[in-house]
Amino acid sequence: MIDEKYIEQVLDRADIVDVIGGYVELKRRGSNYEACCPIHQEKTPSFKVNPVRGIWHCFGCHKGGNVISFIMEHETMSYPEAIYFLAKKYGIEIEEEQQPSPEQQQARMKRESMFIINAKCAEFFVQNLQRKDAEGARSYIKGRWGKEYAEEMQIGFAPDDWNTLYNFADKAGLSIDLMIELKLLKQNEVKGNIYDFYRNRIMIPIRDRYRHIIGFTARDISGIEGTPKYLNSAESDIYSKSNSIFGIDVAIRQAAKEDRFYCVEGAPDVMRLQRIFVNNAIASLGSAWTKEQFEQLKKYATKLCFLPDADPPKRDEQYGTGIASVMKNGLLAMQCGFAVSVKEIPLGEGNSKNDPDTYCTDKPKFDILEEEDFITWYARYIFKTAVTTEDKSTAIGTICRMVAMLRDDIKESMYLDKLQESYKNKNLWKSAINQAKQQIKSKQVLDQGKKIDRDLYSRYGFYEEYNAYYVISTNGGSPVQWSNFTMLPMFHIRDSLLPKRLYKIKNQNNQEEIIEMKQEDLVSLSKFKQKVEGLGNYIWLATEKELTKLKMFLYEQTETATEITQLGWQQRKGFFAFGNGAFDTEWHSVDEYGIVRLKSGNYYLPGSSMIYRDDVKLFQFERKFIHTNYSAVTMRDYSEKLIKVFGDNAKVGICFLLATLFRDIIVGQTKSFPILNLFGPKGSGKSELGHSLMSFFIIKNTPPNIQNATIAAMGDLVAQCANALVHIDEYKNTIDLDKREFLKGLWDGTGRSRMNMDRDKKREITSVDCGVILSGQEMTTIDIALFSRLVYLTFTKTEFSNEEKRAFDECKSARDMGLSHLTLQLLRHRGKMETDFTANYRQCMTDLNDCLSKEKIEDRIQRNWVIPLAAFRTMEAVIDVPFSYKEMLDITVEGIIRQNQECKSNNELANFWNVVSYLLQDGEIFNEADYRIDYMKKFKSNVIKNEMEFIRPRPILMMRKNRIFMLYKKFAKQVGDTALPPESLKFYLENSKEYLGVKNSVRFKNIQNGVEVTKRVDIGDGRTEFRKTSTPEQAMCFDYEMIMSSYNINLEIDTDTGDNNSEDSEDVKGEPLSPTQKKFSF
Repeated sequence: MIDEKYIEQVLDRADIVDVIGGYVELKRRGSNYEACCPIHQEKTPSFKVNPVRGIWHCFGCHKGGNVISFIMEHETMSYPEAIYFLAKKYGIEIEEEQQPSPEQQQARMKRESMFIINAKCAEFFVQNLQRKDAEGARSYIKGRWGKEYAEEMQIGFAPDDWNTLYNFADKAGLSIDLMIELKLLKQNEVKGNIYDFYRNRIMIPIRDRYRHIIGFTARDISGIEGTPKYLNSAESDIYSKSNSIFGIDVAIRQAAKEDRFYCVEGAPDVMRLQRIFVNNAIASLGSAWTKEQFEQLKKYATKLCFLPDADPPKRDEQYGTGIASVMKNGLLAMQCGFAVSVKEIPLGEGNSKNDPDTYCTDKPKFDILEEEDFITWYARYIFKTAVTTEDKSTAIGTICRMVAMLRDDIKESMYLDKLQESYKNKNLWKSAINQAKQQIKSKQVLDQGKKIDRDLYSRYGFYEEYNAYYVISTNGGSPVQWSNFTMLPMFHIRDSLLPKRLYKIKNQNNQEEIIEMKQEDLVSLSKFKQKVEGLGNYIWLATEKELTKLKMFLYEQTETATEITQLGWQQRKGFFAFGNGAFDTEWHSVDEYGIVRLKSGNYYLPGSSMIYRDDVKLFQFERKFIHTNYSAVTMRDYSEKLIKVFGDNAKVGICFLLATLFRDIIVGQTKSFPILNLFGPKGSGKSELGHSLMSFFIIKNTPPNIQNATIAAMGDLVAQCANALVHIDEYKNTIDLDKREFLKGLWDGTGRSRMNMDRDKKREITSVDCGVILSGQEMTTIDIALFSRLVYLTFTKTEFSNEEKRAFDECKSARDMGLSHLTLQLLRHRGKMETDFTANYRQCMTDLNDCLSKEKIEDRIQRNWVIPLAAFRTMEAVIDVPFSYKEMLDITVEGIIRQNQECKSNNELANFWNVVSYLLQDGEIFNEADYRIDYMKKFKSNVIKNEMEFIRPRPILMMRKNRIFMLYKKFAKQVGDTALPPESLKFYLENSKEYLGVKNSVRFKNIQNGVEVTKRVDIGDGRTEFRKTSTPEQAMCFDYEMIMSSYNINLEIDTDTGDNNSEDSEDVKGEPLSPTQKKFSF
């Protein structure tokens, strides 16, 4: 049995175009796609895919559904098999549930049988449209919804017969009992005969989130007076009116994209809006929405817009039914955490009733409806009818409670000004808002308070008095004291290996402590006494027998919580954890004991517990990774400040942040995640951009220095959080090879293997679930495999204007206040990332391929850059930043080309310098003959025309180009490799960061066959001597320290040469030989 949360994840992430496009070539037709059906043979395309609704339908074989049903049809898989198939494709790990009990298994089988019955009946109702007596139904359906839409939605017809459906069910072997329970059939209580419940009605399926048909809403077409216009299915194991939402199966993708649902009253309204491409319309199948329904919607959108029916008020009614309903439902939606607005439809002609189904005949008519904020809309209506002081006081109280729910001082101030239009008394509004905020706070305190049932004491034969435990003496004497303290049970921290329990312990002197007890502290009397007495004056006087009784009581009273061991996104629990609380669709702070209470359960964050408050060495990361409300800076303001300081690099950084917040979703598609590399000289601002991005999680973060950190420490660092950023600083090419391999492993999520000493002493792999920023003053081109795993940004500027410095100070002031409030805003759009990322990833890749069609690009580099680009494209519509997708596309193309060029040139250059090193070791070239390394205090060349001065002598490598180029080419040929053409090699060298220019007339020794060439020179008086010879030549000059660092080679090796007695030398300058040098002459 697969948990529904995993099915939801599959439906959210599995892009229907991506999945079906893997089996058949889809061609775009407007907003939809079409192809020849991959399920049956056909020549003319009748297979349609609607990516906005997330459905497919074939008008040839009349099959259709969602992405799961396509896999079931095409791969002939069962429902669970199809889910596992898609989960694997999109990187969703499904946790196996425990074996269900016989009762659970029976309940599941019953539900599945009901789904099958509804599906079979829906097909039967569709087939009924072909009957001769269905002409009226066909005409009604075609005129109201259109033939194509009706077929996609499986709208059918129940004929005006008493036993048509019954006969079908009997013949098909469907359970009659279950059909009666589903209210498809009905049994006469007196006669016992069974008949069709729905007769002469249009049958509209009601589907759940997973597109299972859970019931029907049936529209009467008889026109008989007194007949209910609509009948809905009865409550059953699969259909609950308070939980079911009509249109939810279609609405989710567009709702996530636009961050809003449109809430209407009935199914026909939803169907009308879907037909005009407002696919995020939903209905409650009744006038009243429920809290359970709103909770389902919170995952996908933060805004609800209500479209009330326009009903003229009846006699003695203040408002029409539609307005009154939205006033009530909007208030509940706000209490559930939504931003609420209203689009009001005008009354029909002659003040007649109007609704979205009647009014919204096309998209322009829908768009022209003015959208008004719910609070001001509510205030406008309620003050129209508030006559007495009591009425106005009640109205103000209700409105102020809504304002207080926002928990936003800026919005509160804006509403304060707006609400004075309804009632002009600013001080009264202020006072009422403050009172409402205090009431909310008081209610939270009461809700969190835990009451212990004192009657339970009588069960265990002891009682509590004066902060001590007593038992009544069996002989009628004085009570026997068990302890001088009492224990208030708080939480059981669930863990398969190291469970713990939290207690508040208080003695007779009213001294109070919070104590965390491991399970082993409670299993024996000696350990228990050792633990409690270690706190101070806390003494247990009774025996182990009495301790067992106390434990029975305490355990029964203890709530359970799960310890959070990795901050950030909690994949299986569906929330984002900070060290001081958690965010699901709203923020929940921890209490003083480190407990945060969510709908999914209780969770323990020990770093915020008062137990460890004074121990500063523990939970250091958890105490930094916290949410604060110190800042009110907006995403746009902060982005503008960043861009002012860091330019396009800031835009890439923001996009990388967006991708990181939803890393698990992205990696499910891409299987890899790049490192953001910030490269530049000291003072260029690279590390500051890292700090600025880290402020979304940690204020004033201090990144570890990779040169000093151990691999174990870095492994622990990246394992501390999920879907959050980690910054590693001071990268240099001289770091250990093992550290470079560790960095490369981050790309595909490879963790570090270690022995788990705290648990079962077995090896475990630390996960890599975070986004990593790597900054440093050296390019990582020493290892091209590492370099190709980066999104590489360069920082070249080291001097800044006063205006730029002021902008940086503003940026620093904002980030030092903390930006976690912006993180929460971004996390609200997780539903949008789940539903839209795959399609946007595919589109971004297409856009990049078009832009880079004339370039030869390393595939991995392009796939790295497309991730932040696609993340931004997905979120662009719901976040406010001062740049567009088009700008980011241009920046991305430029970044890919630059990184690809660096990758290619450094790959070739590394090869060239390695060949040079090999030629030296092999005795093919010689120091001072083919190149020389001089330590200079000054340097000048054709590139550096103003003489450079160095603080200390700097090694400059000067190279004879022609001979080394020739030997490089010869070596490549020998090993079967392809050498770069001389002009290309020269271009790469001249554009490398180590290049310093050309220097004329550099003298190089003449060496042949490993020995120096000498020349006999007449020194007068008939005497001669042999002198070394050298040749002046143009030399390409390089910074030798950078050569060593970048390519890990050493060319400072003394050349072992013999003496040369040659008499012949062209263009040479004689130099005296040392007396000890052997003489050799050609």
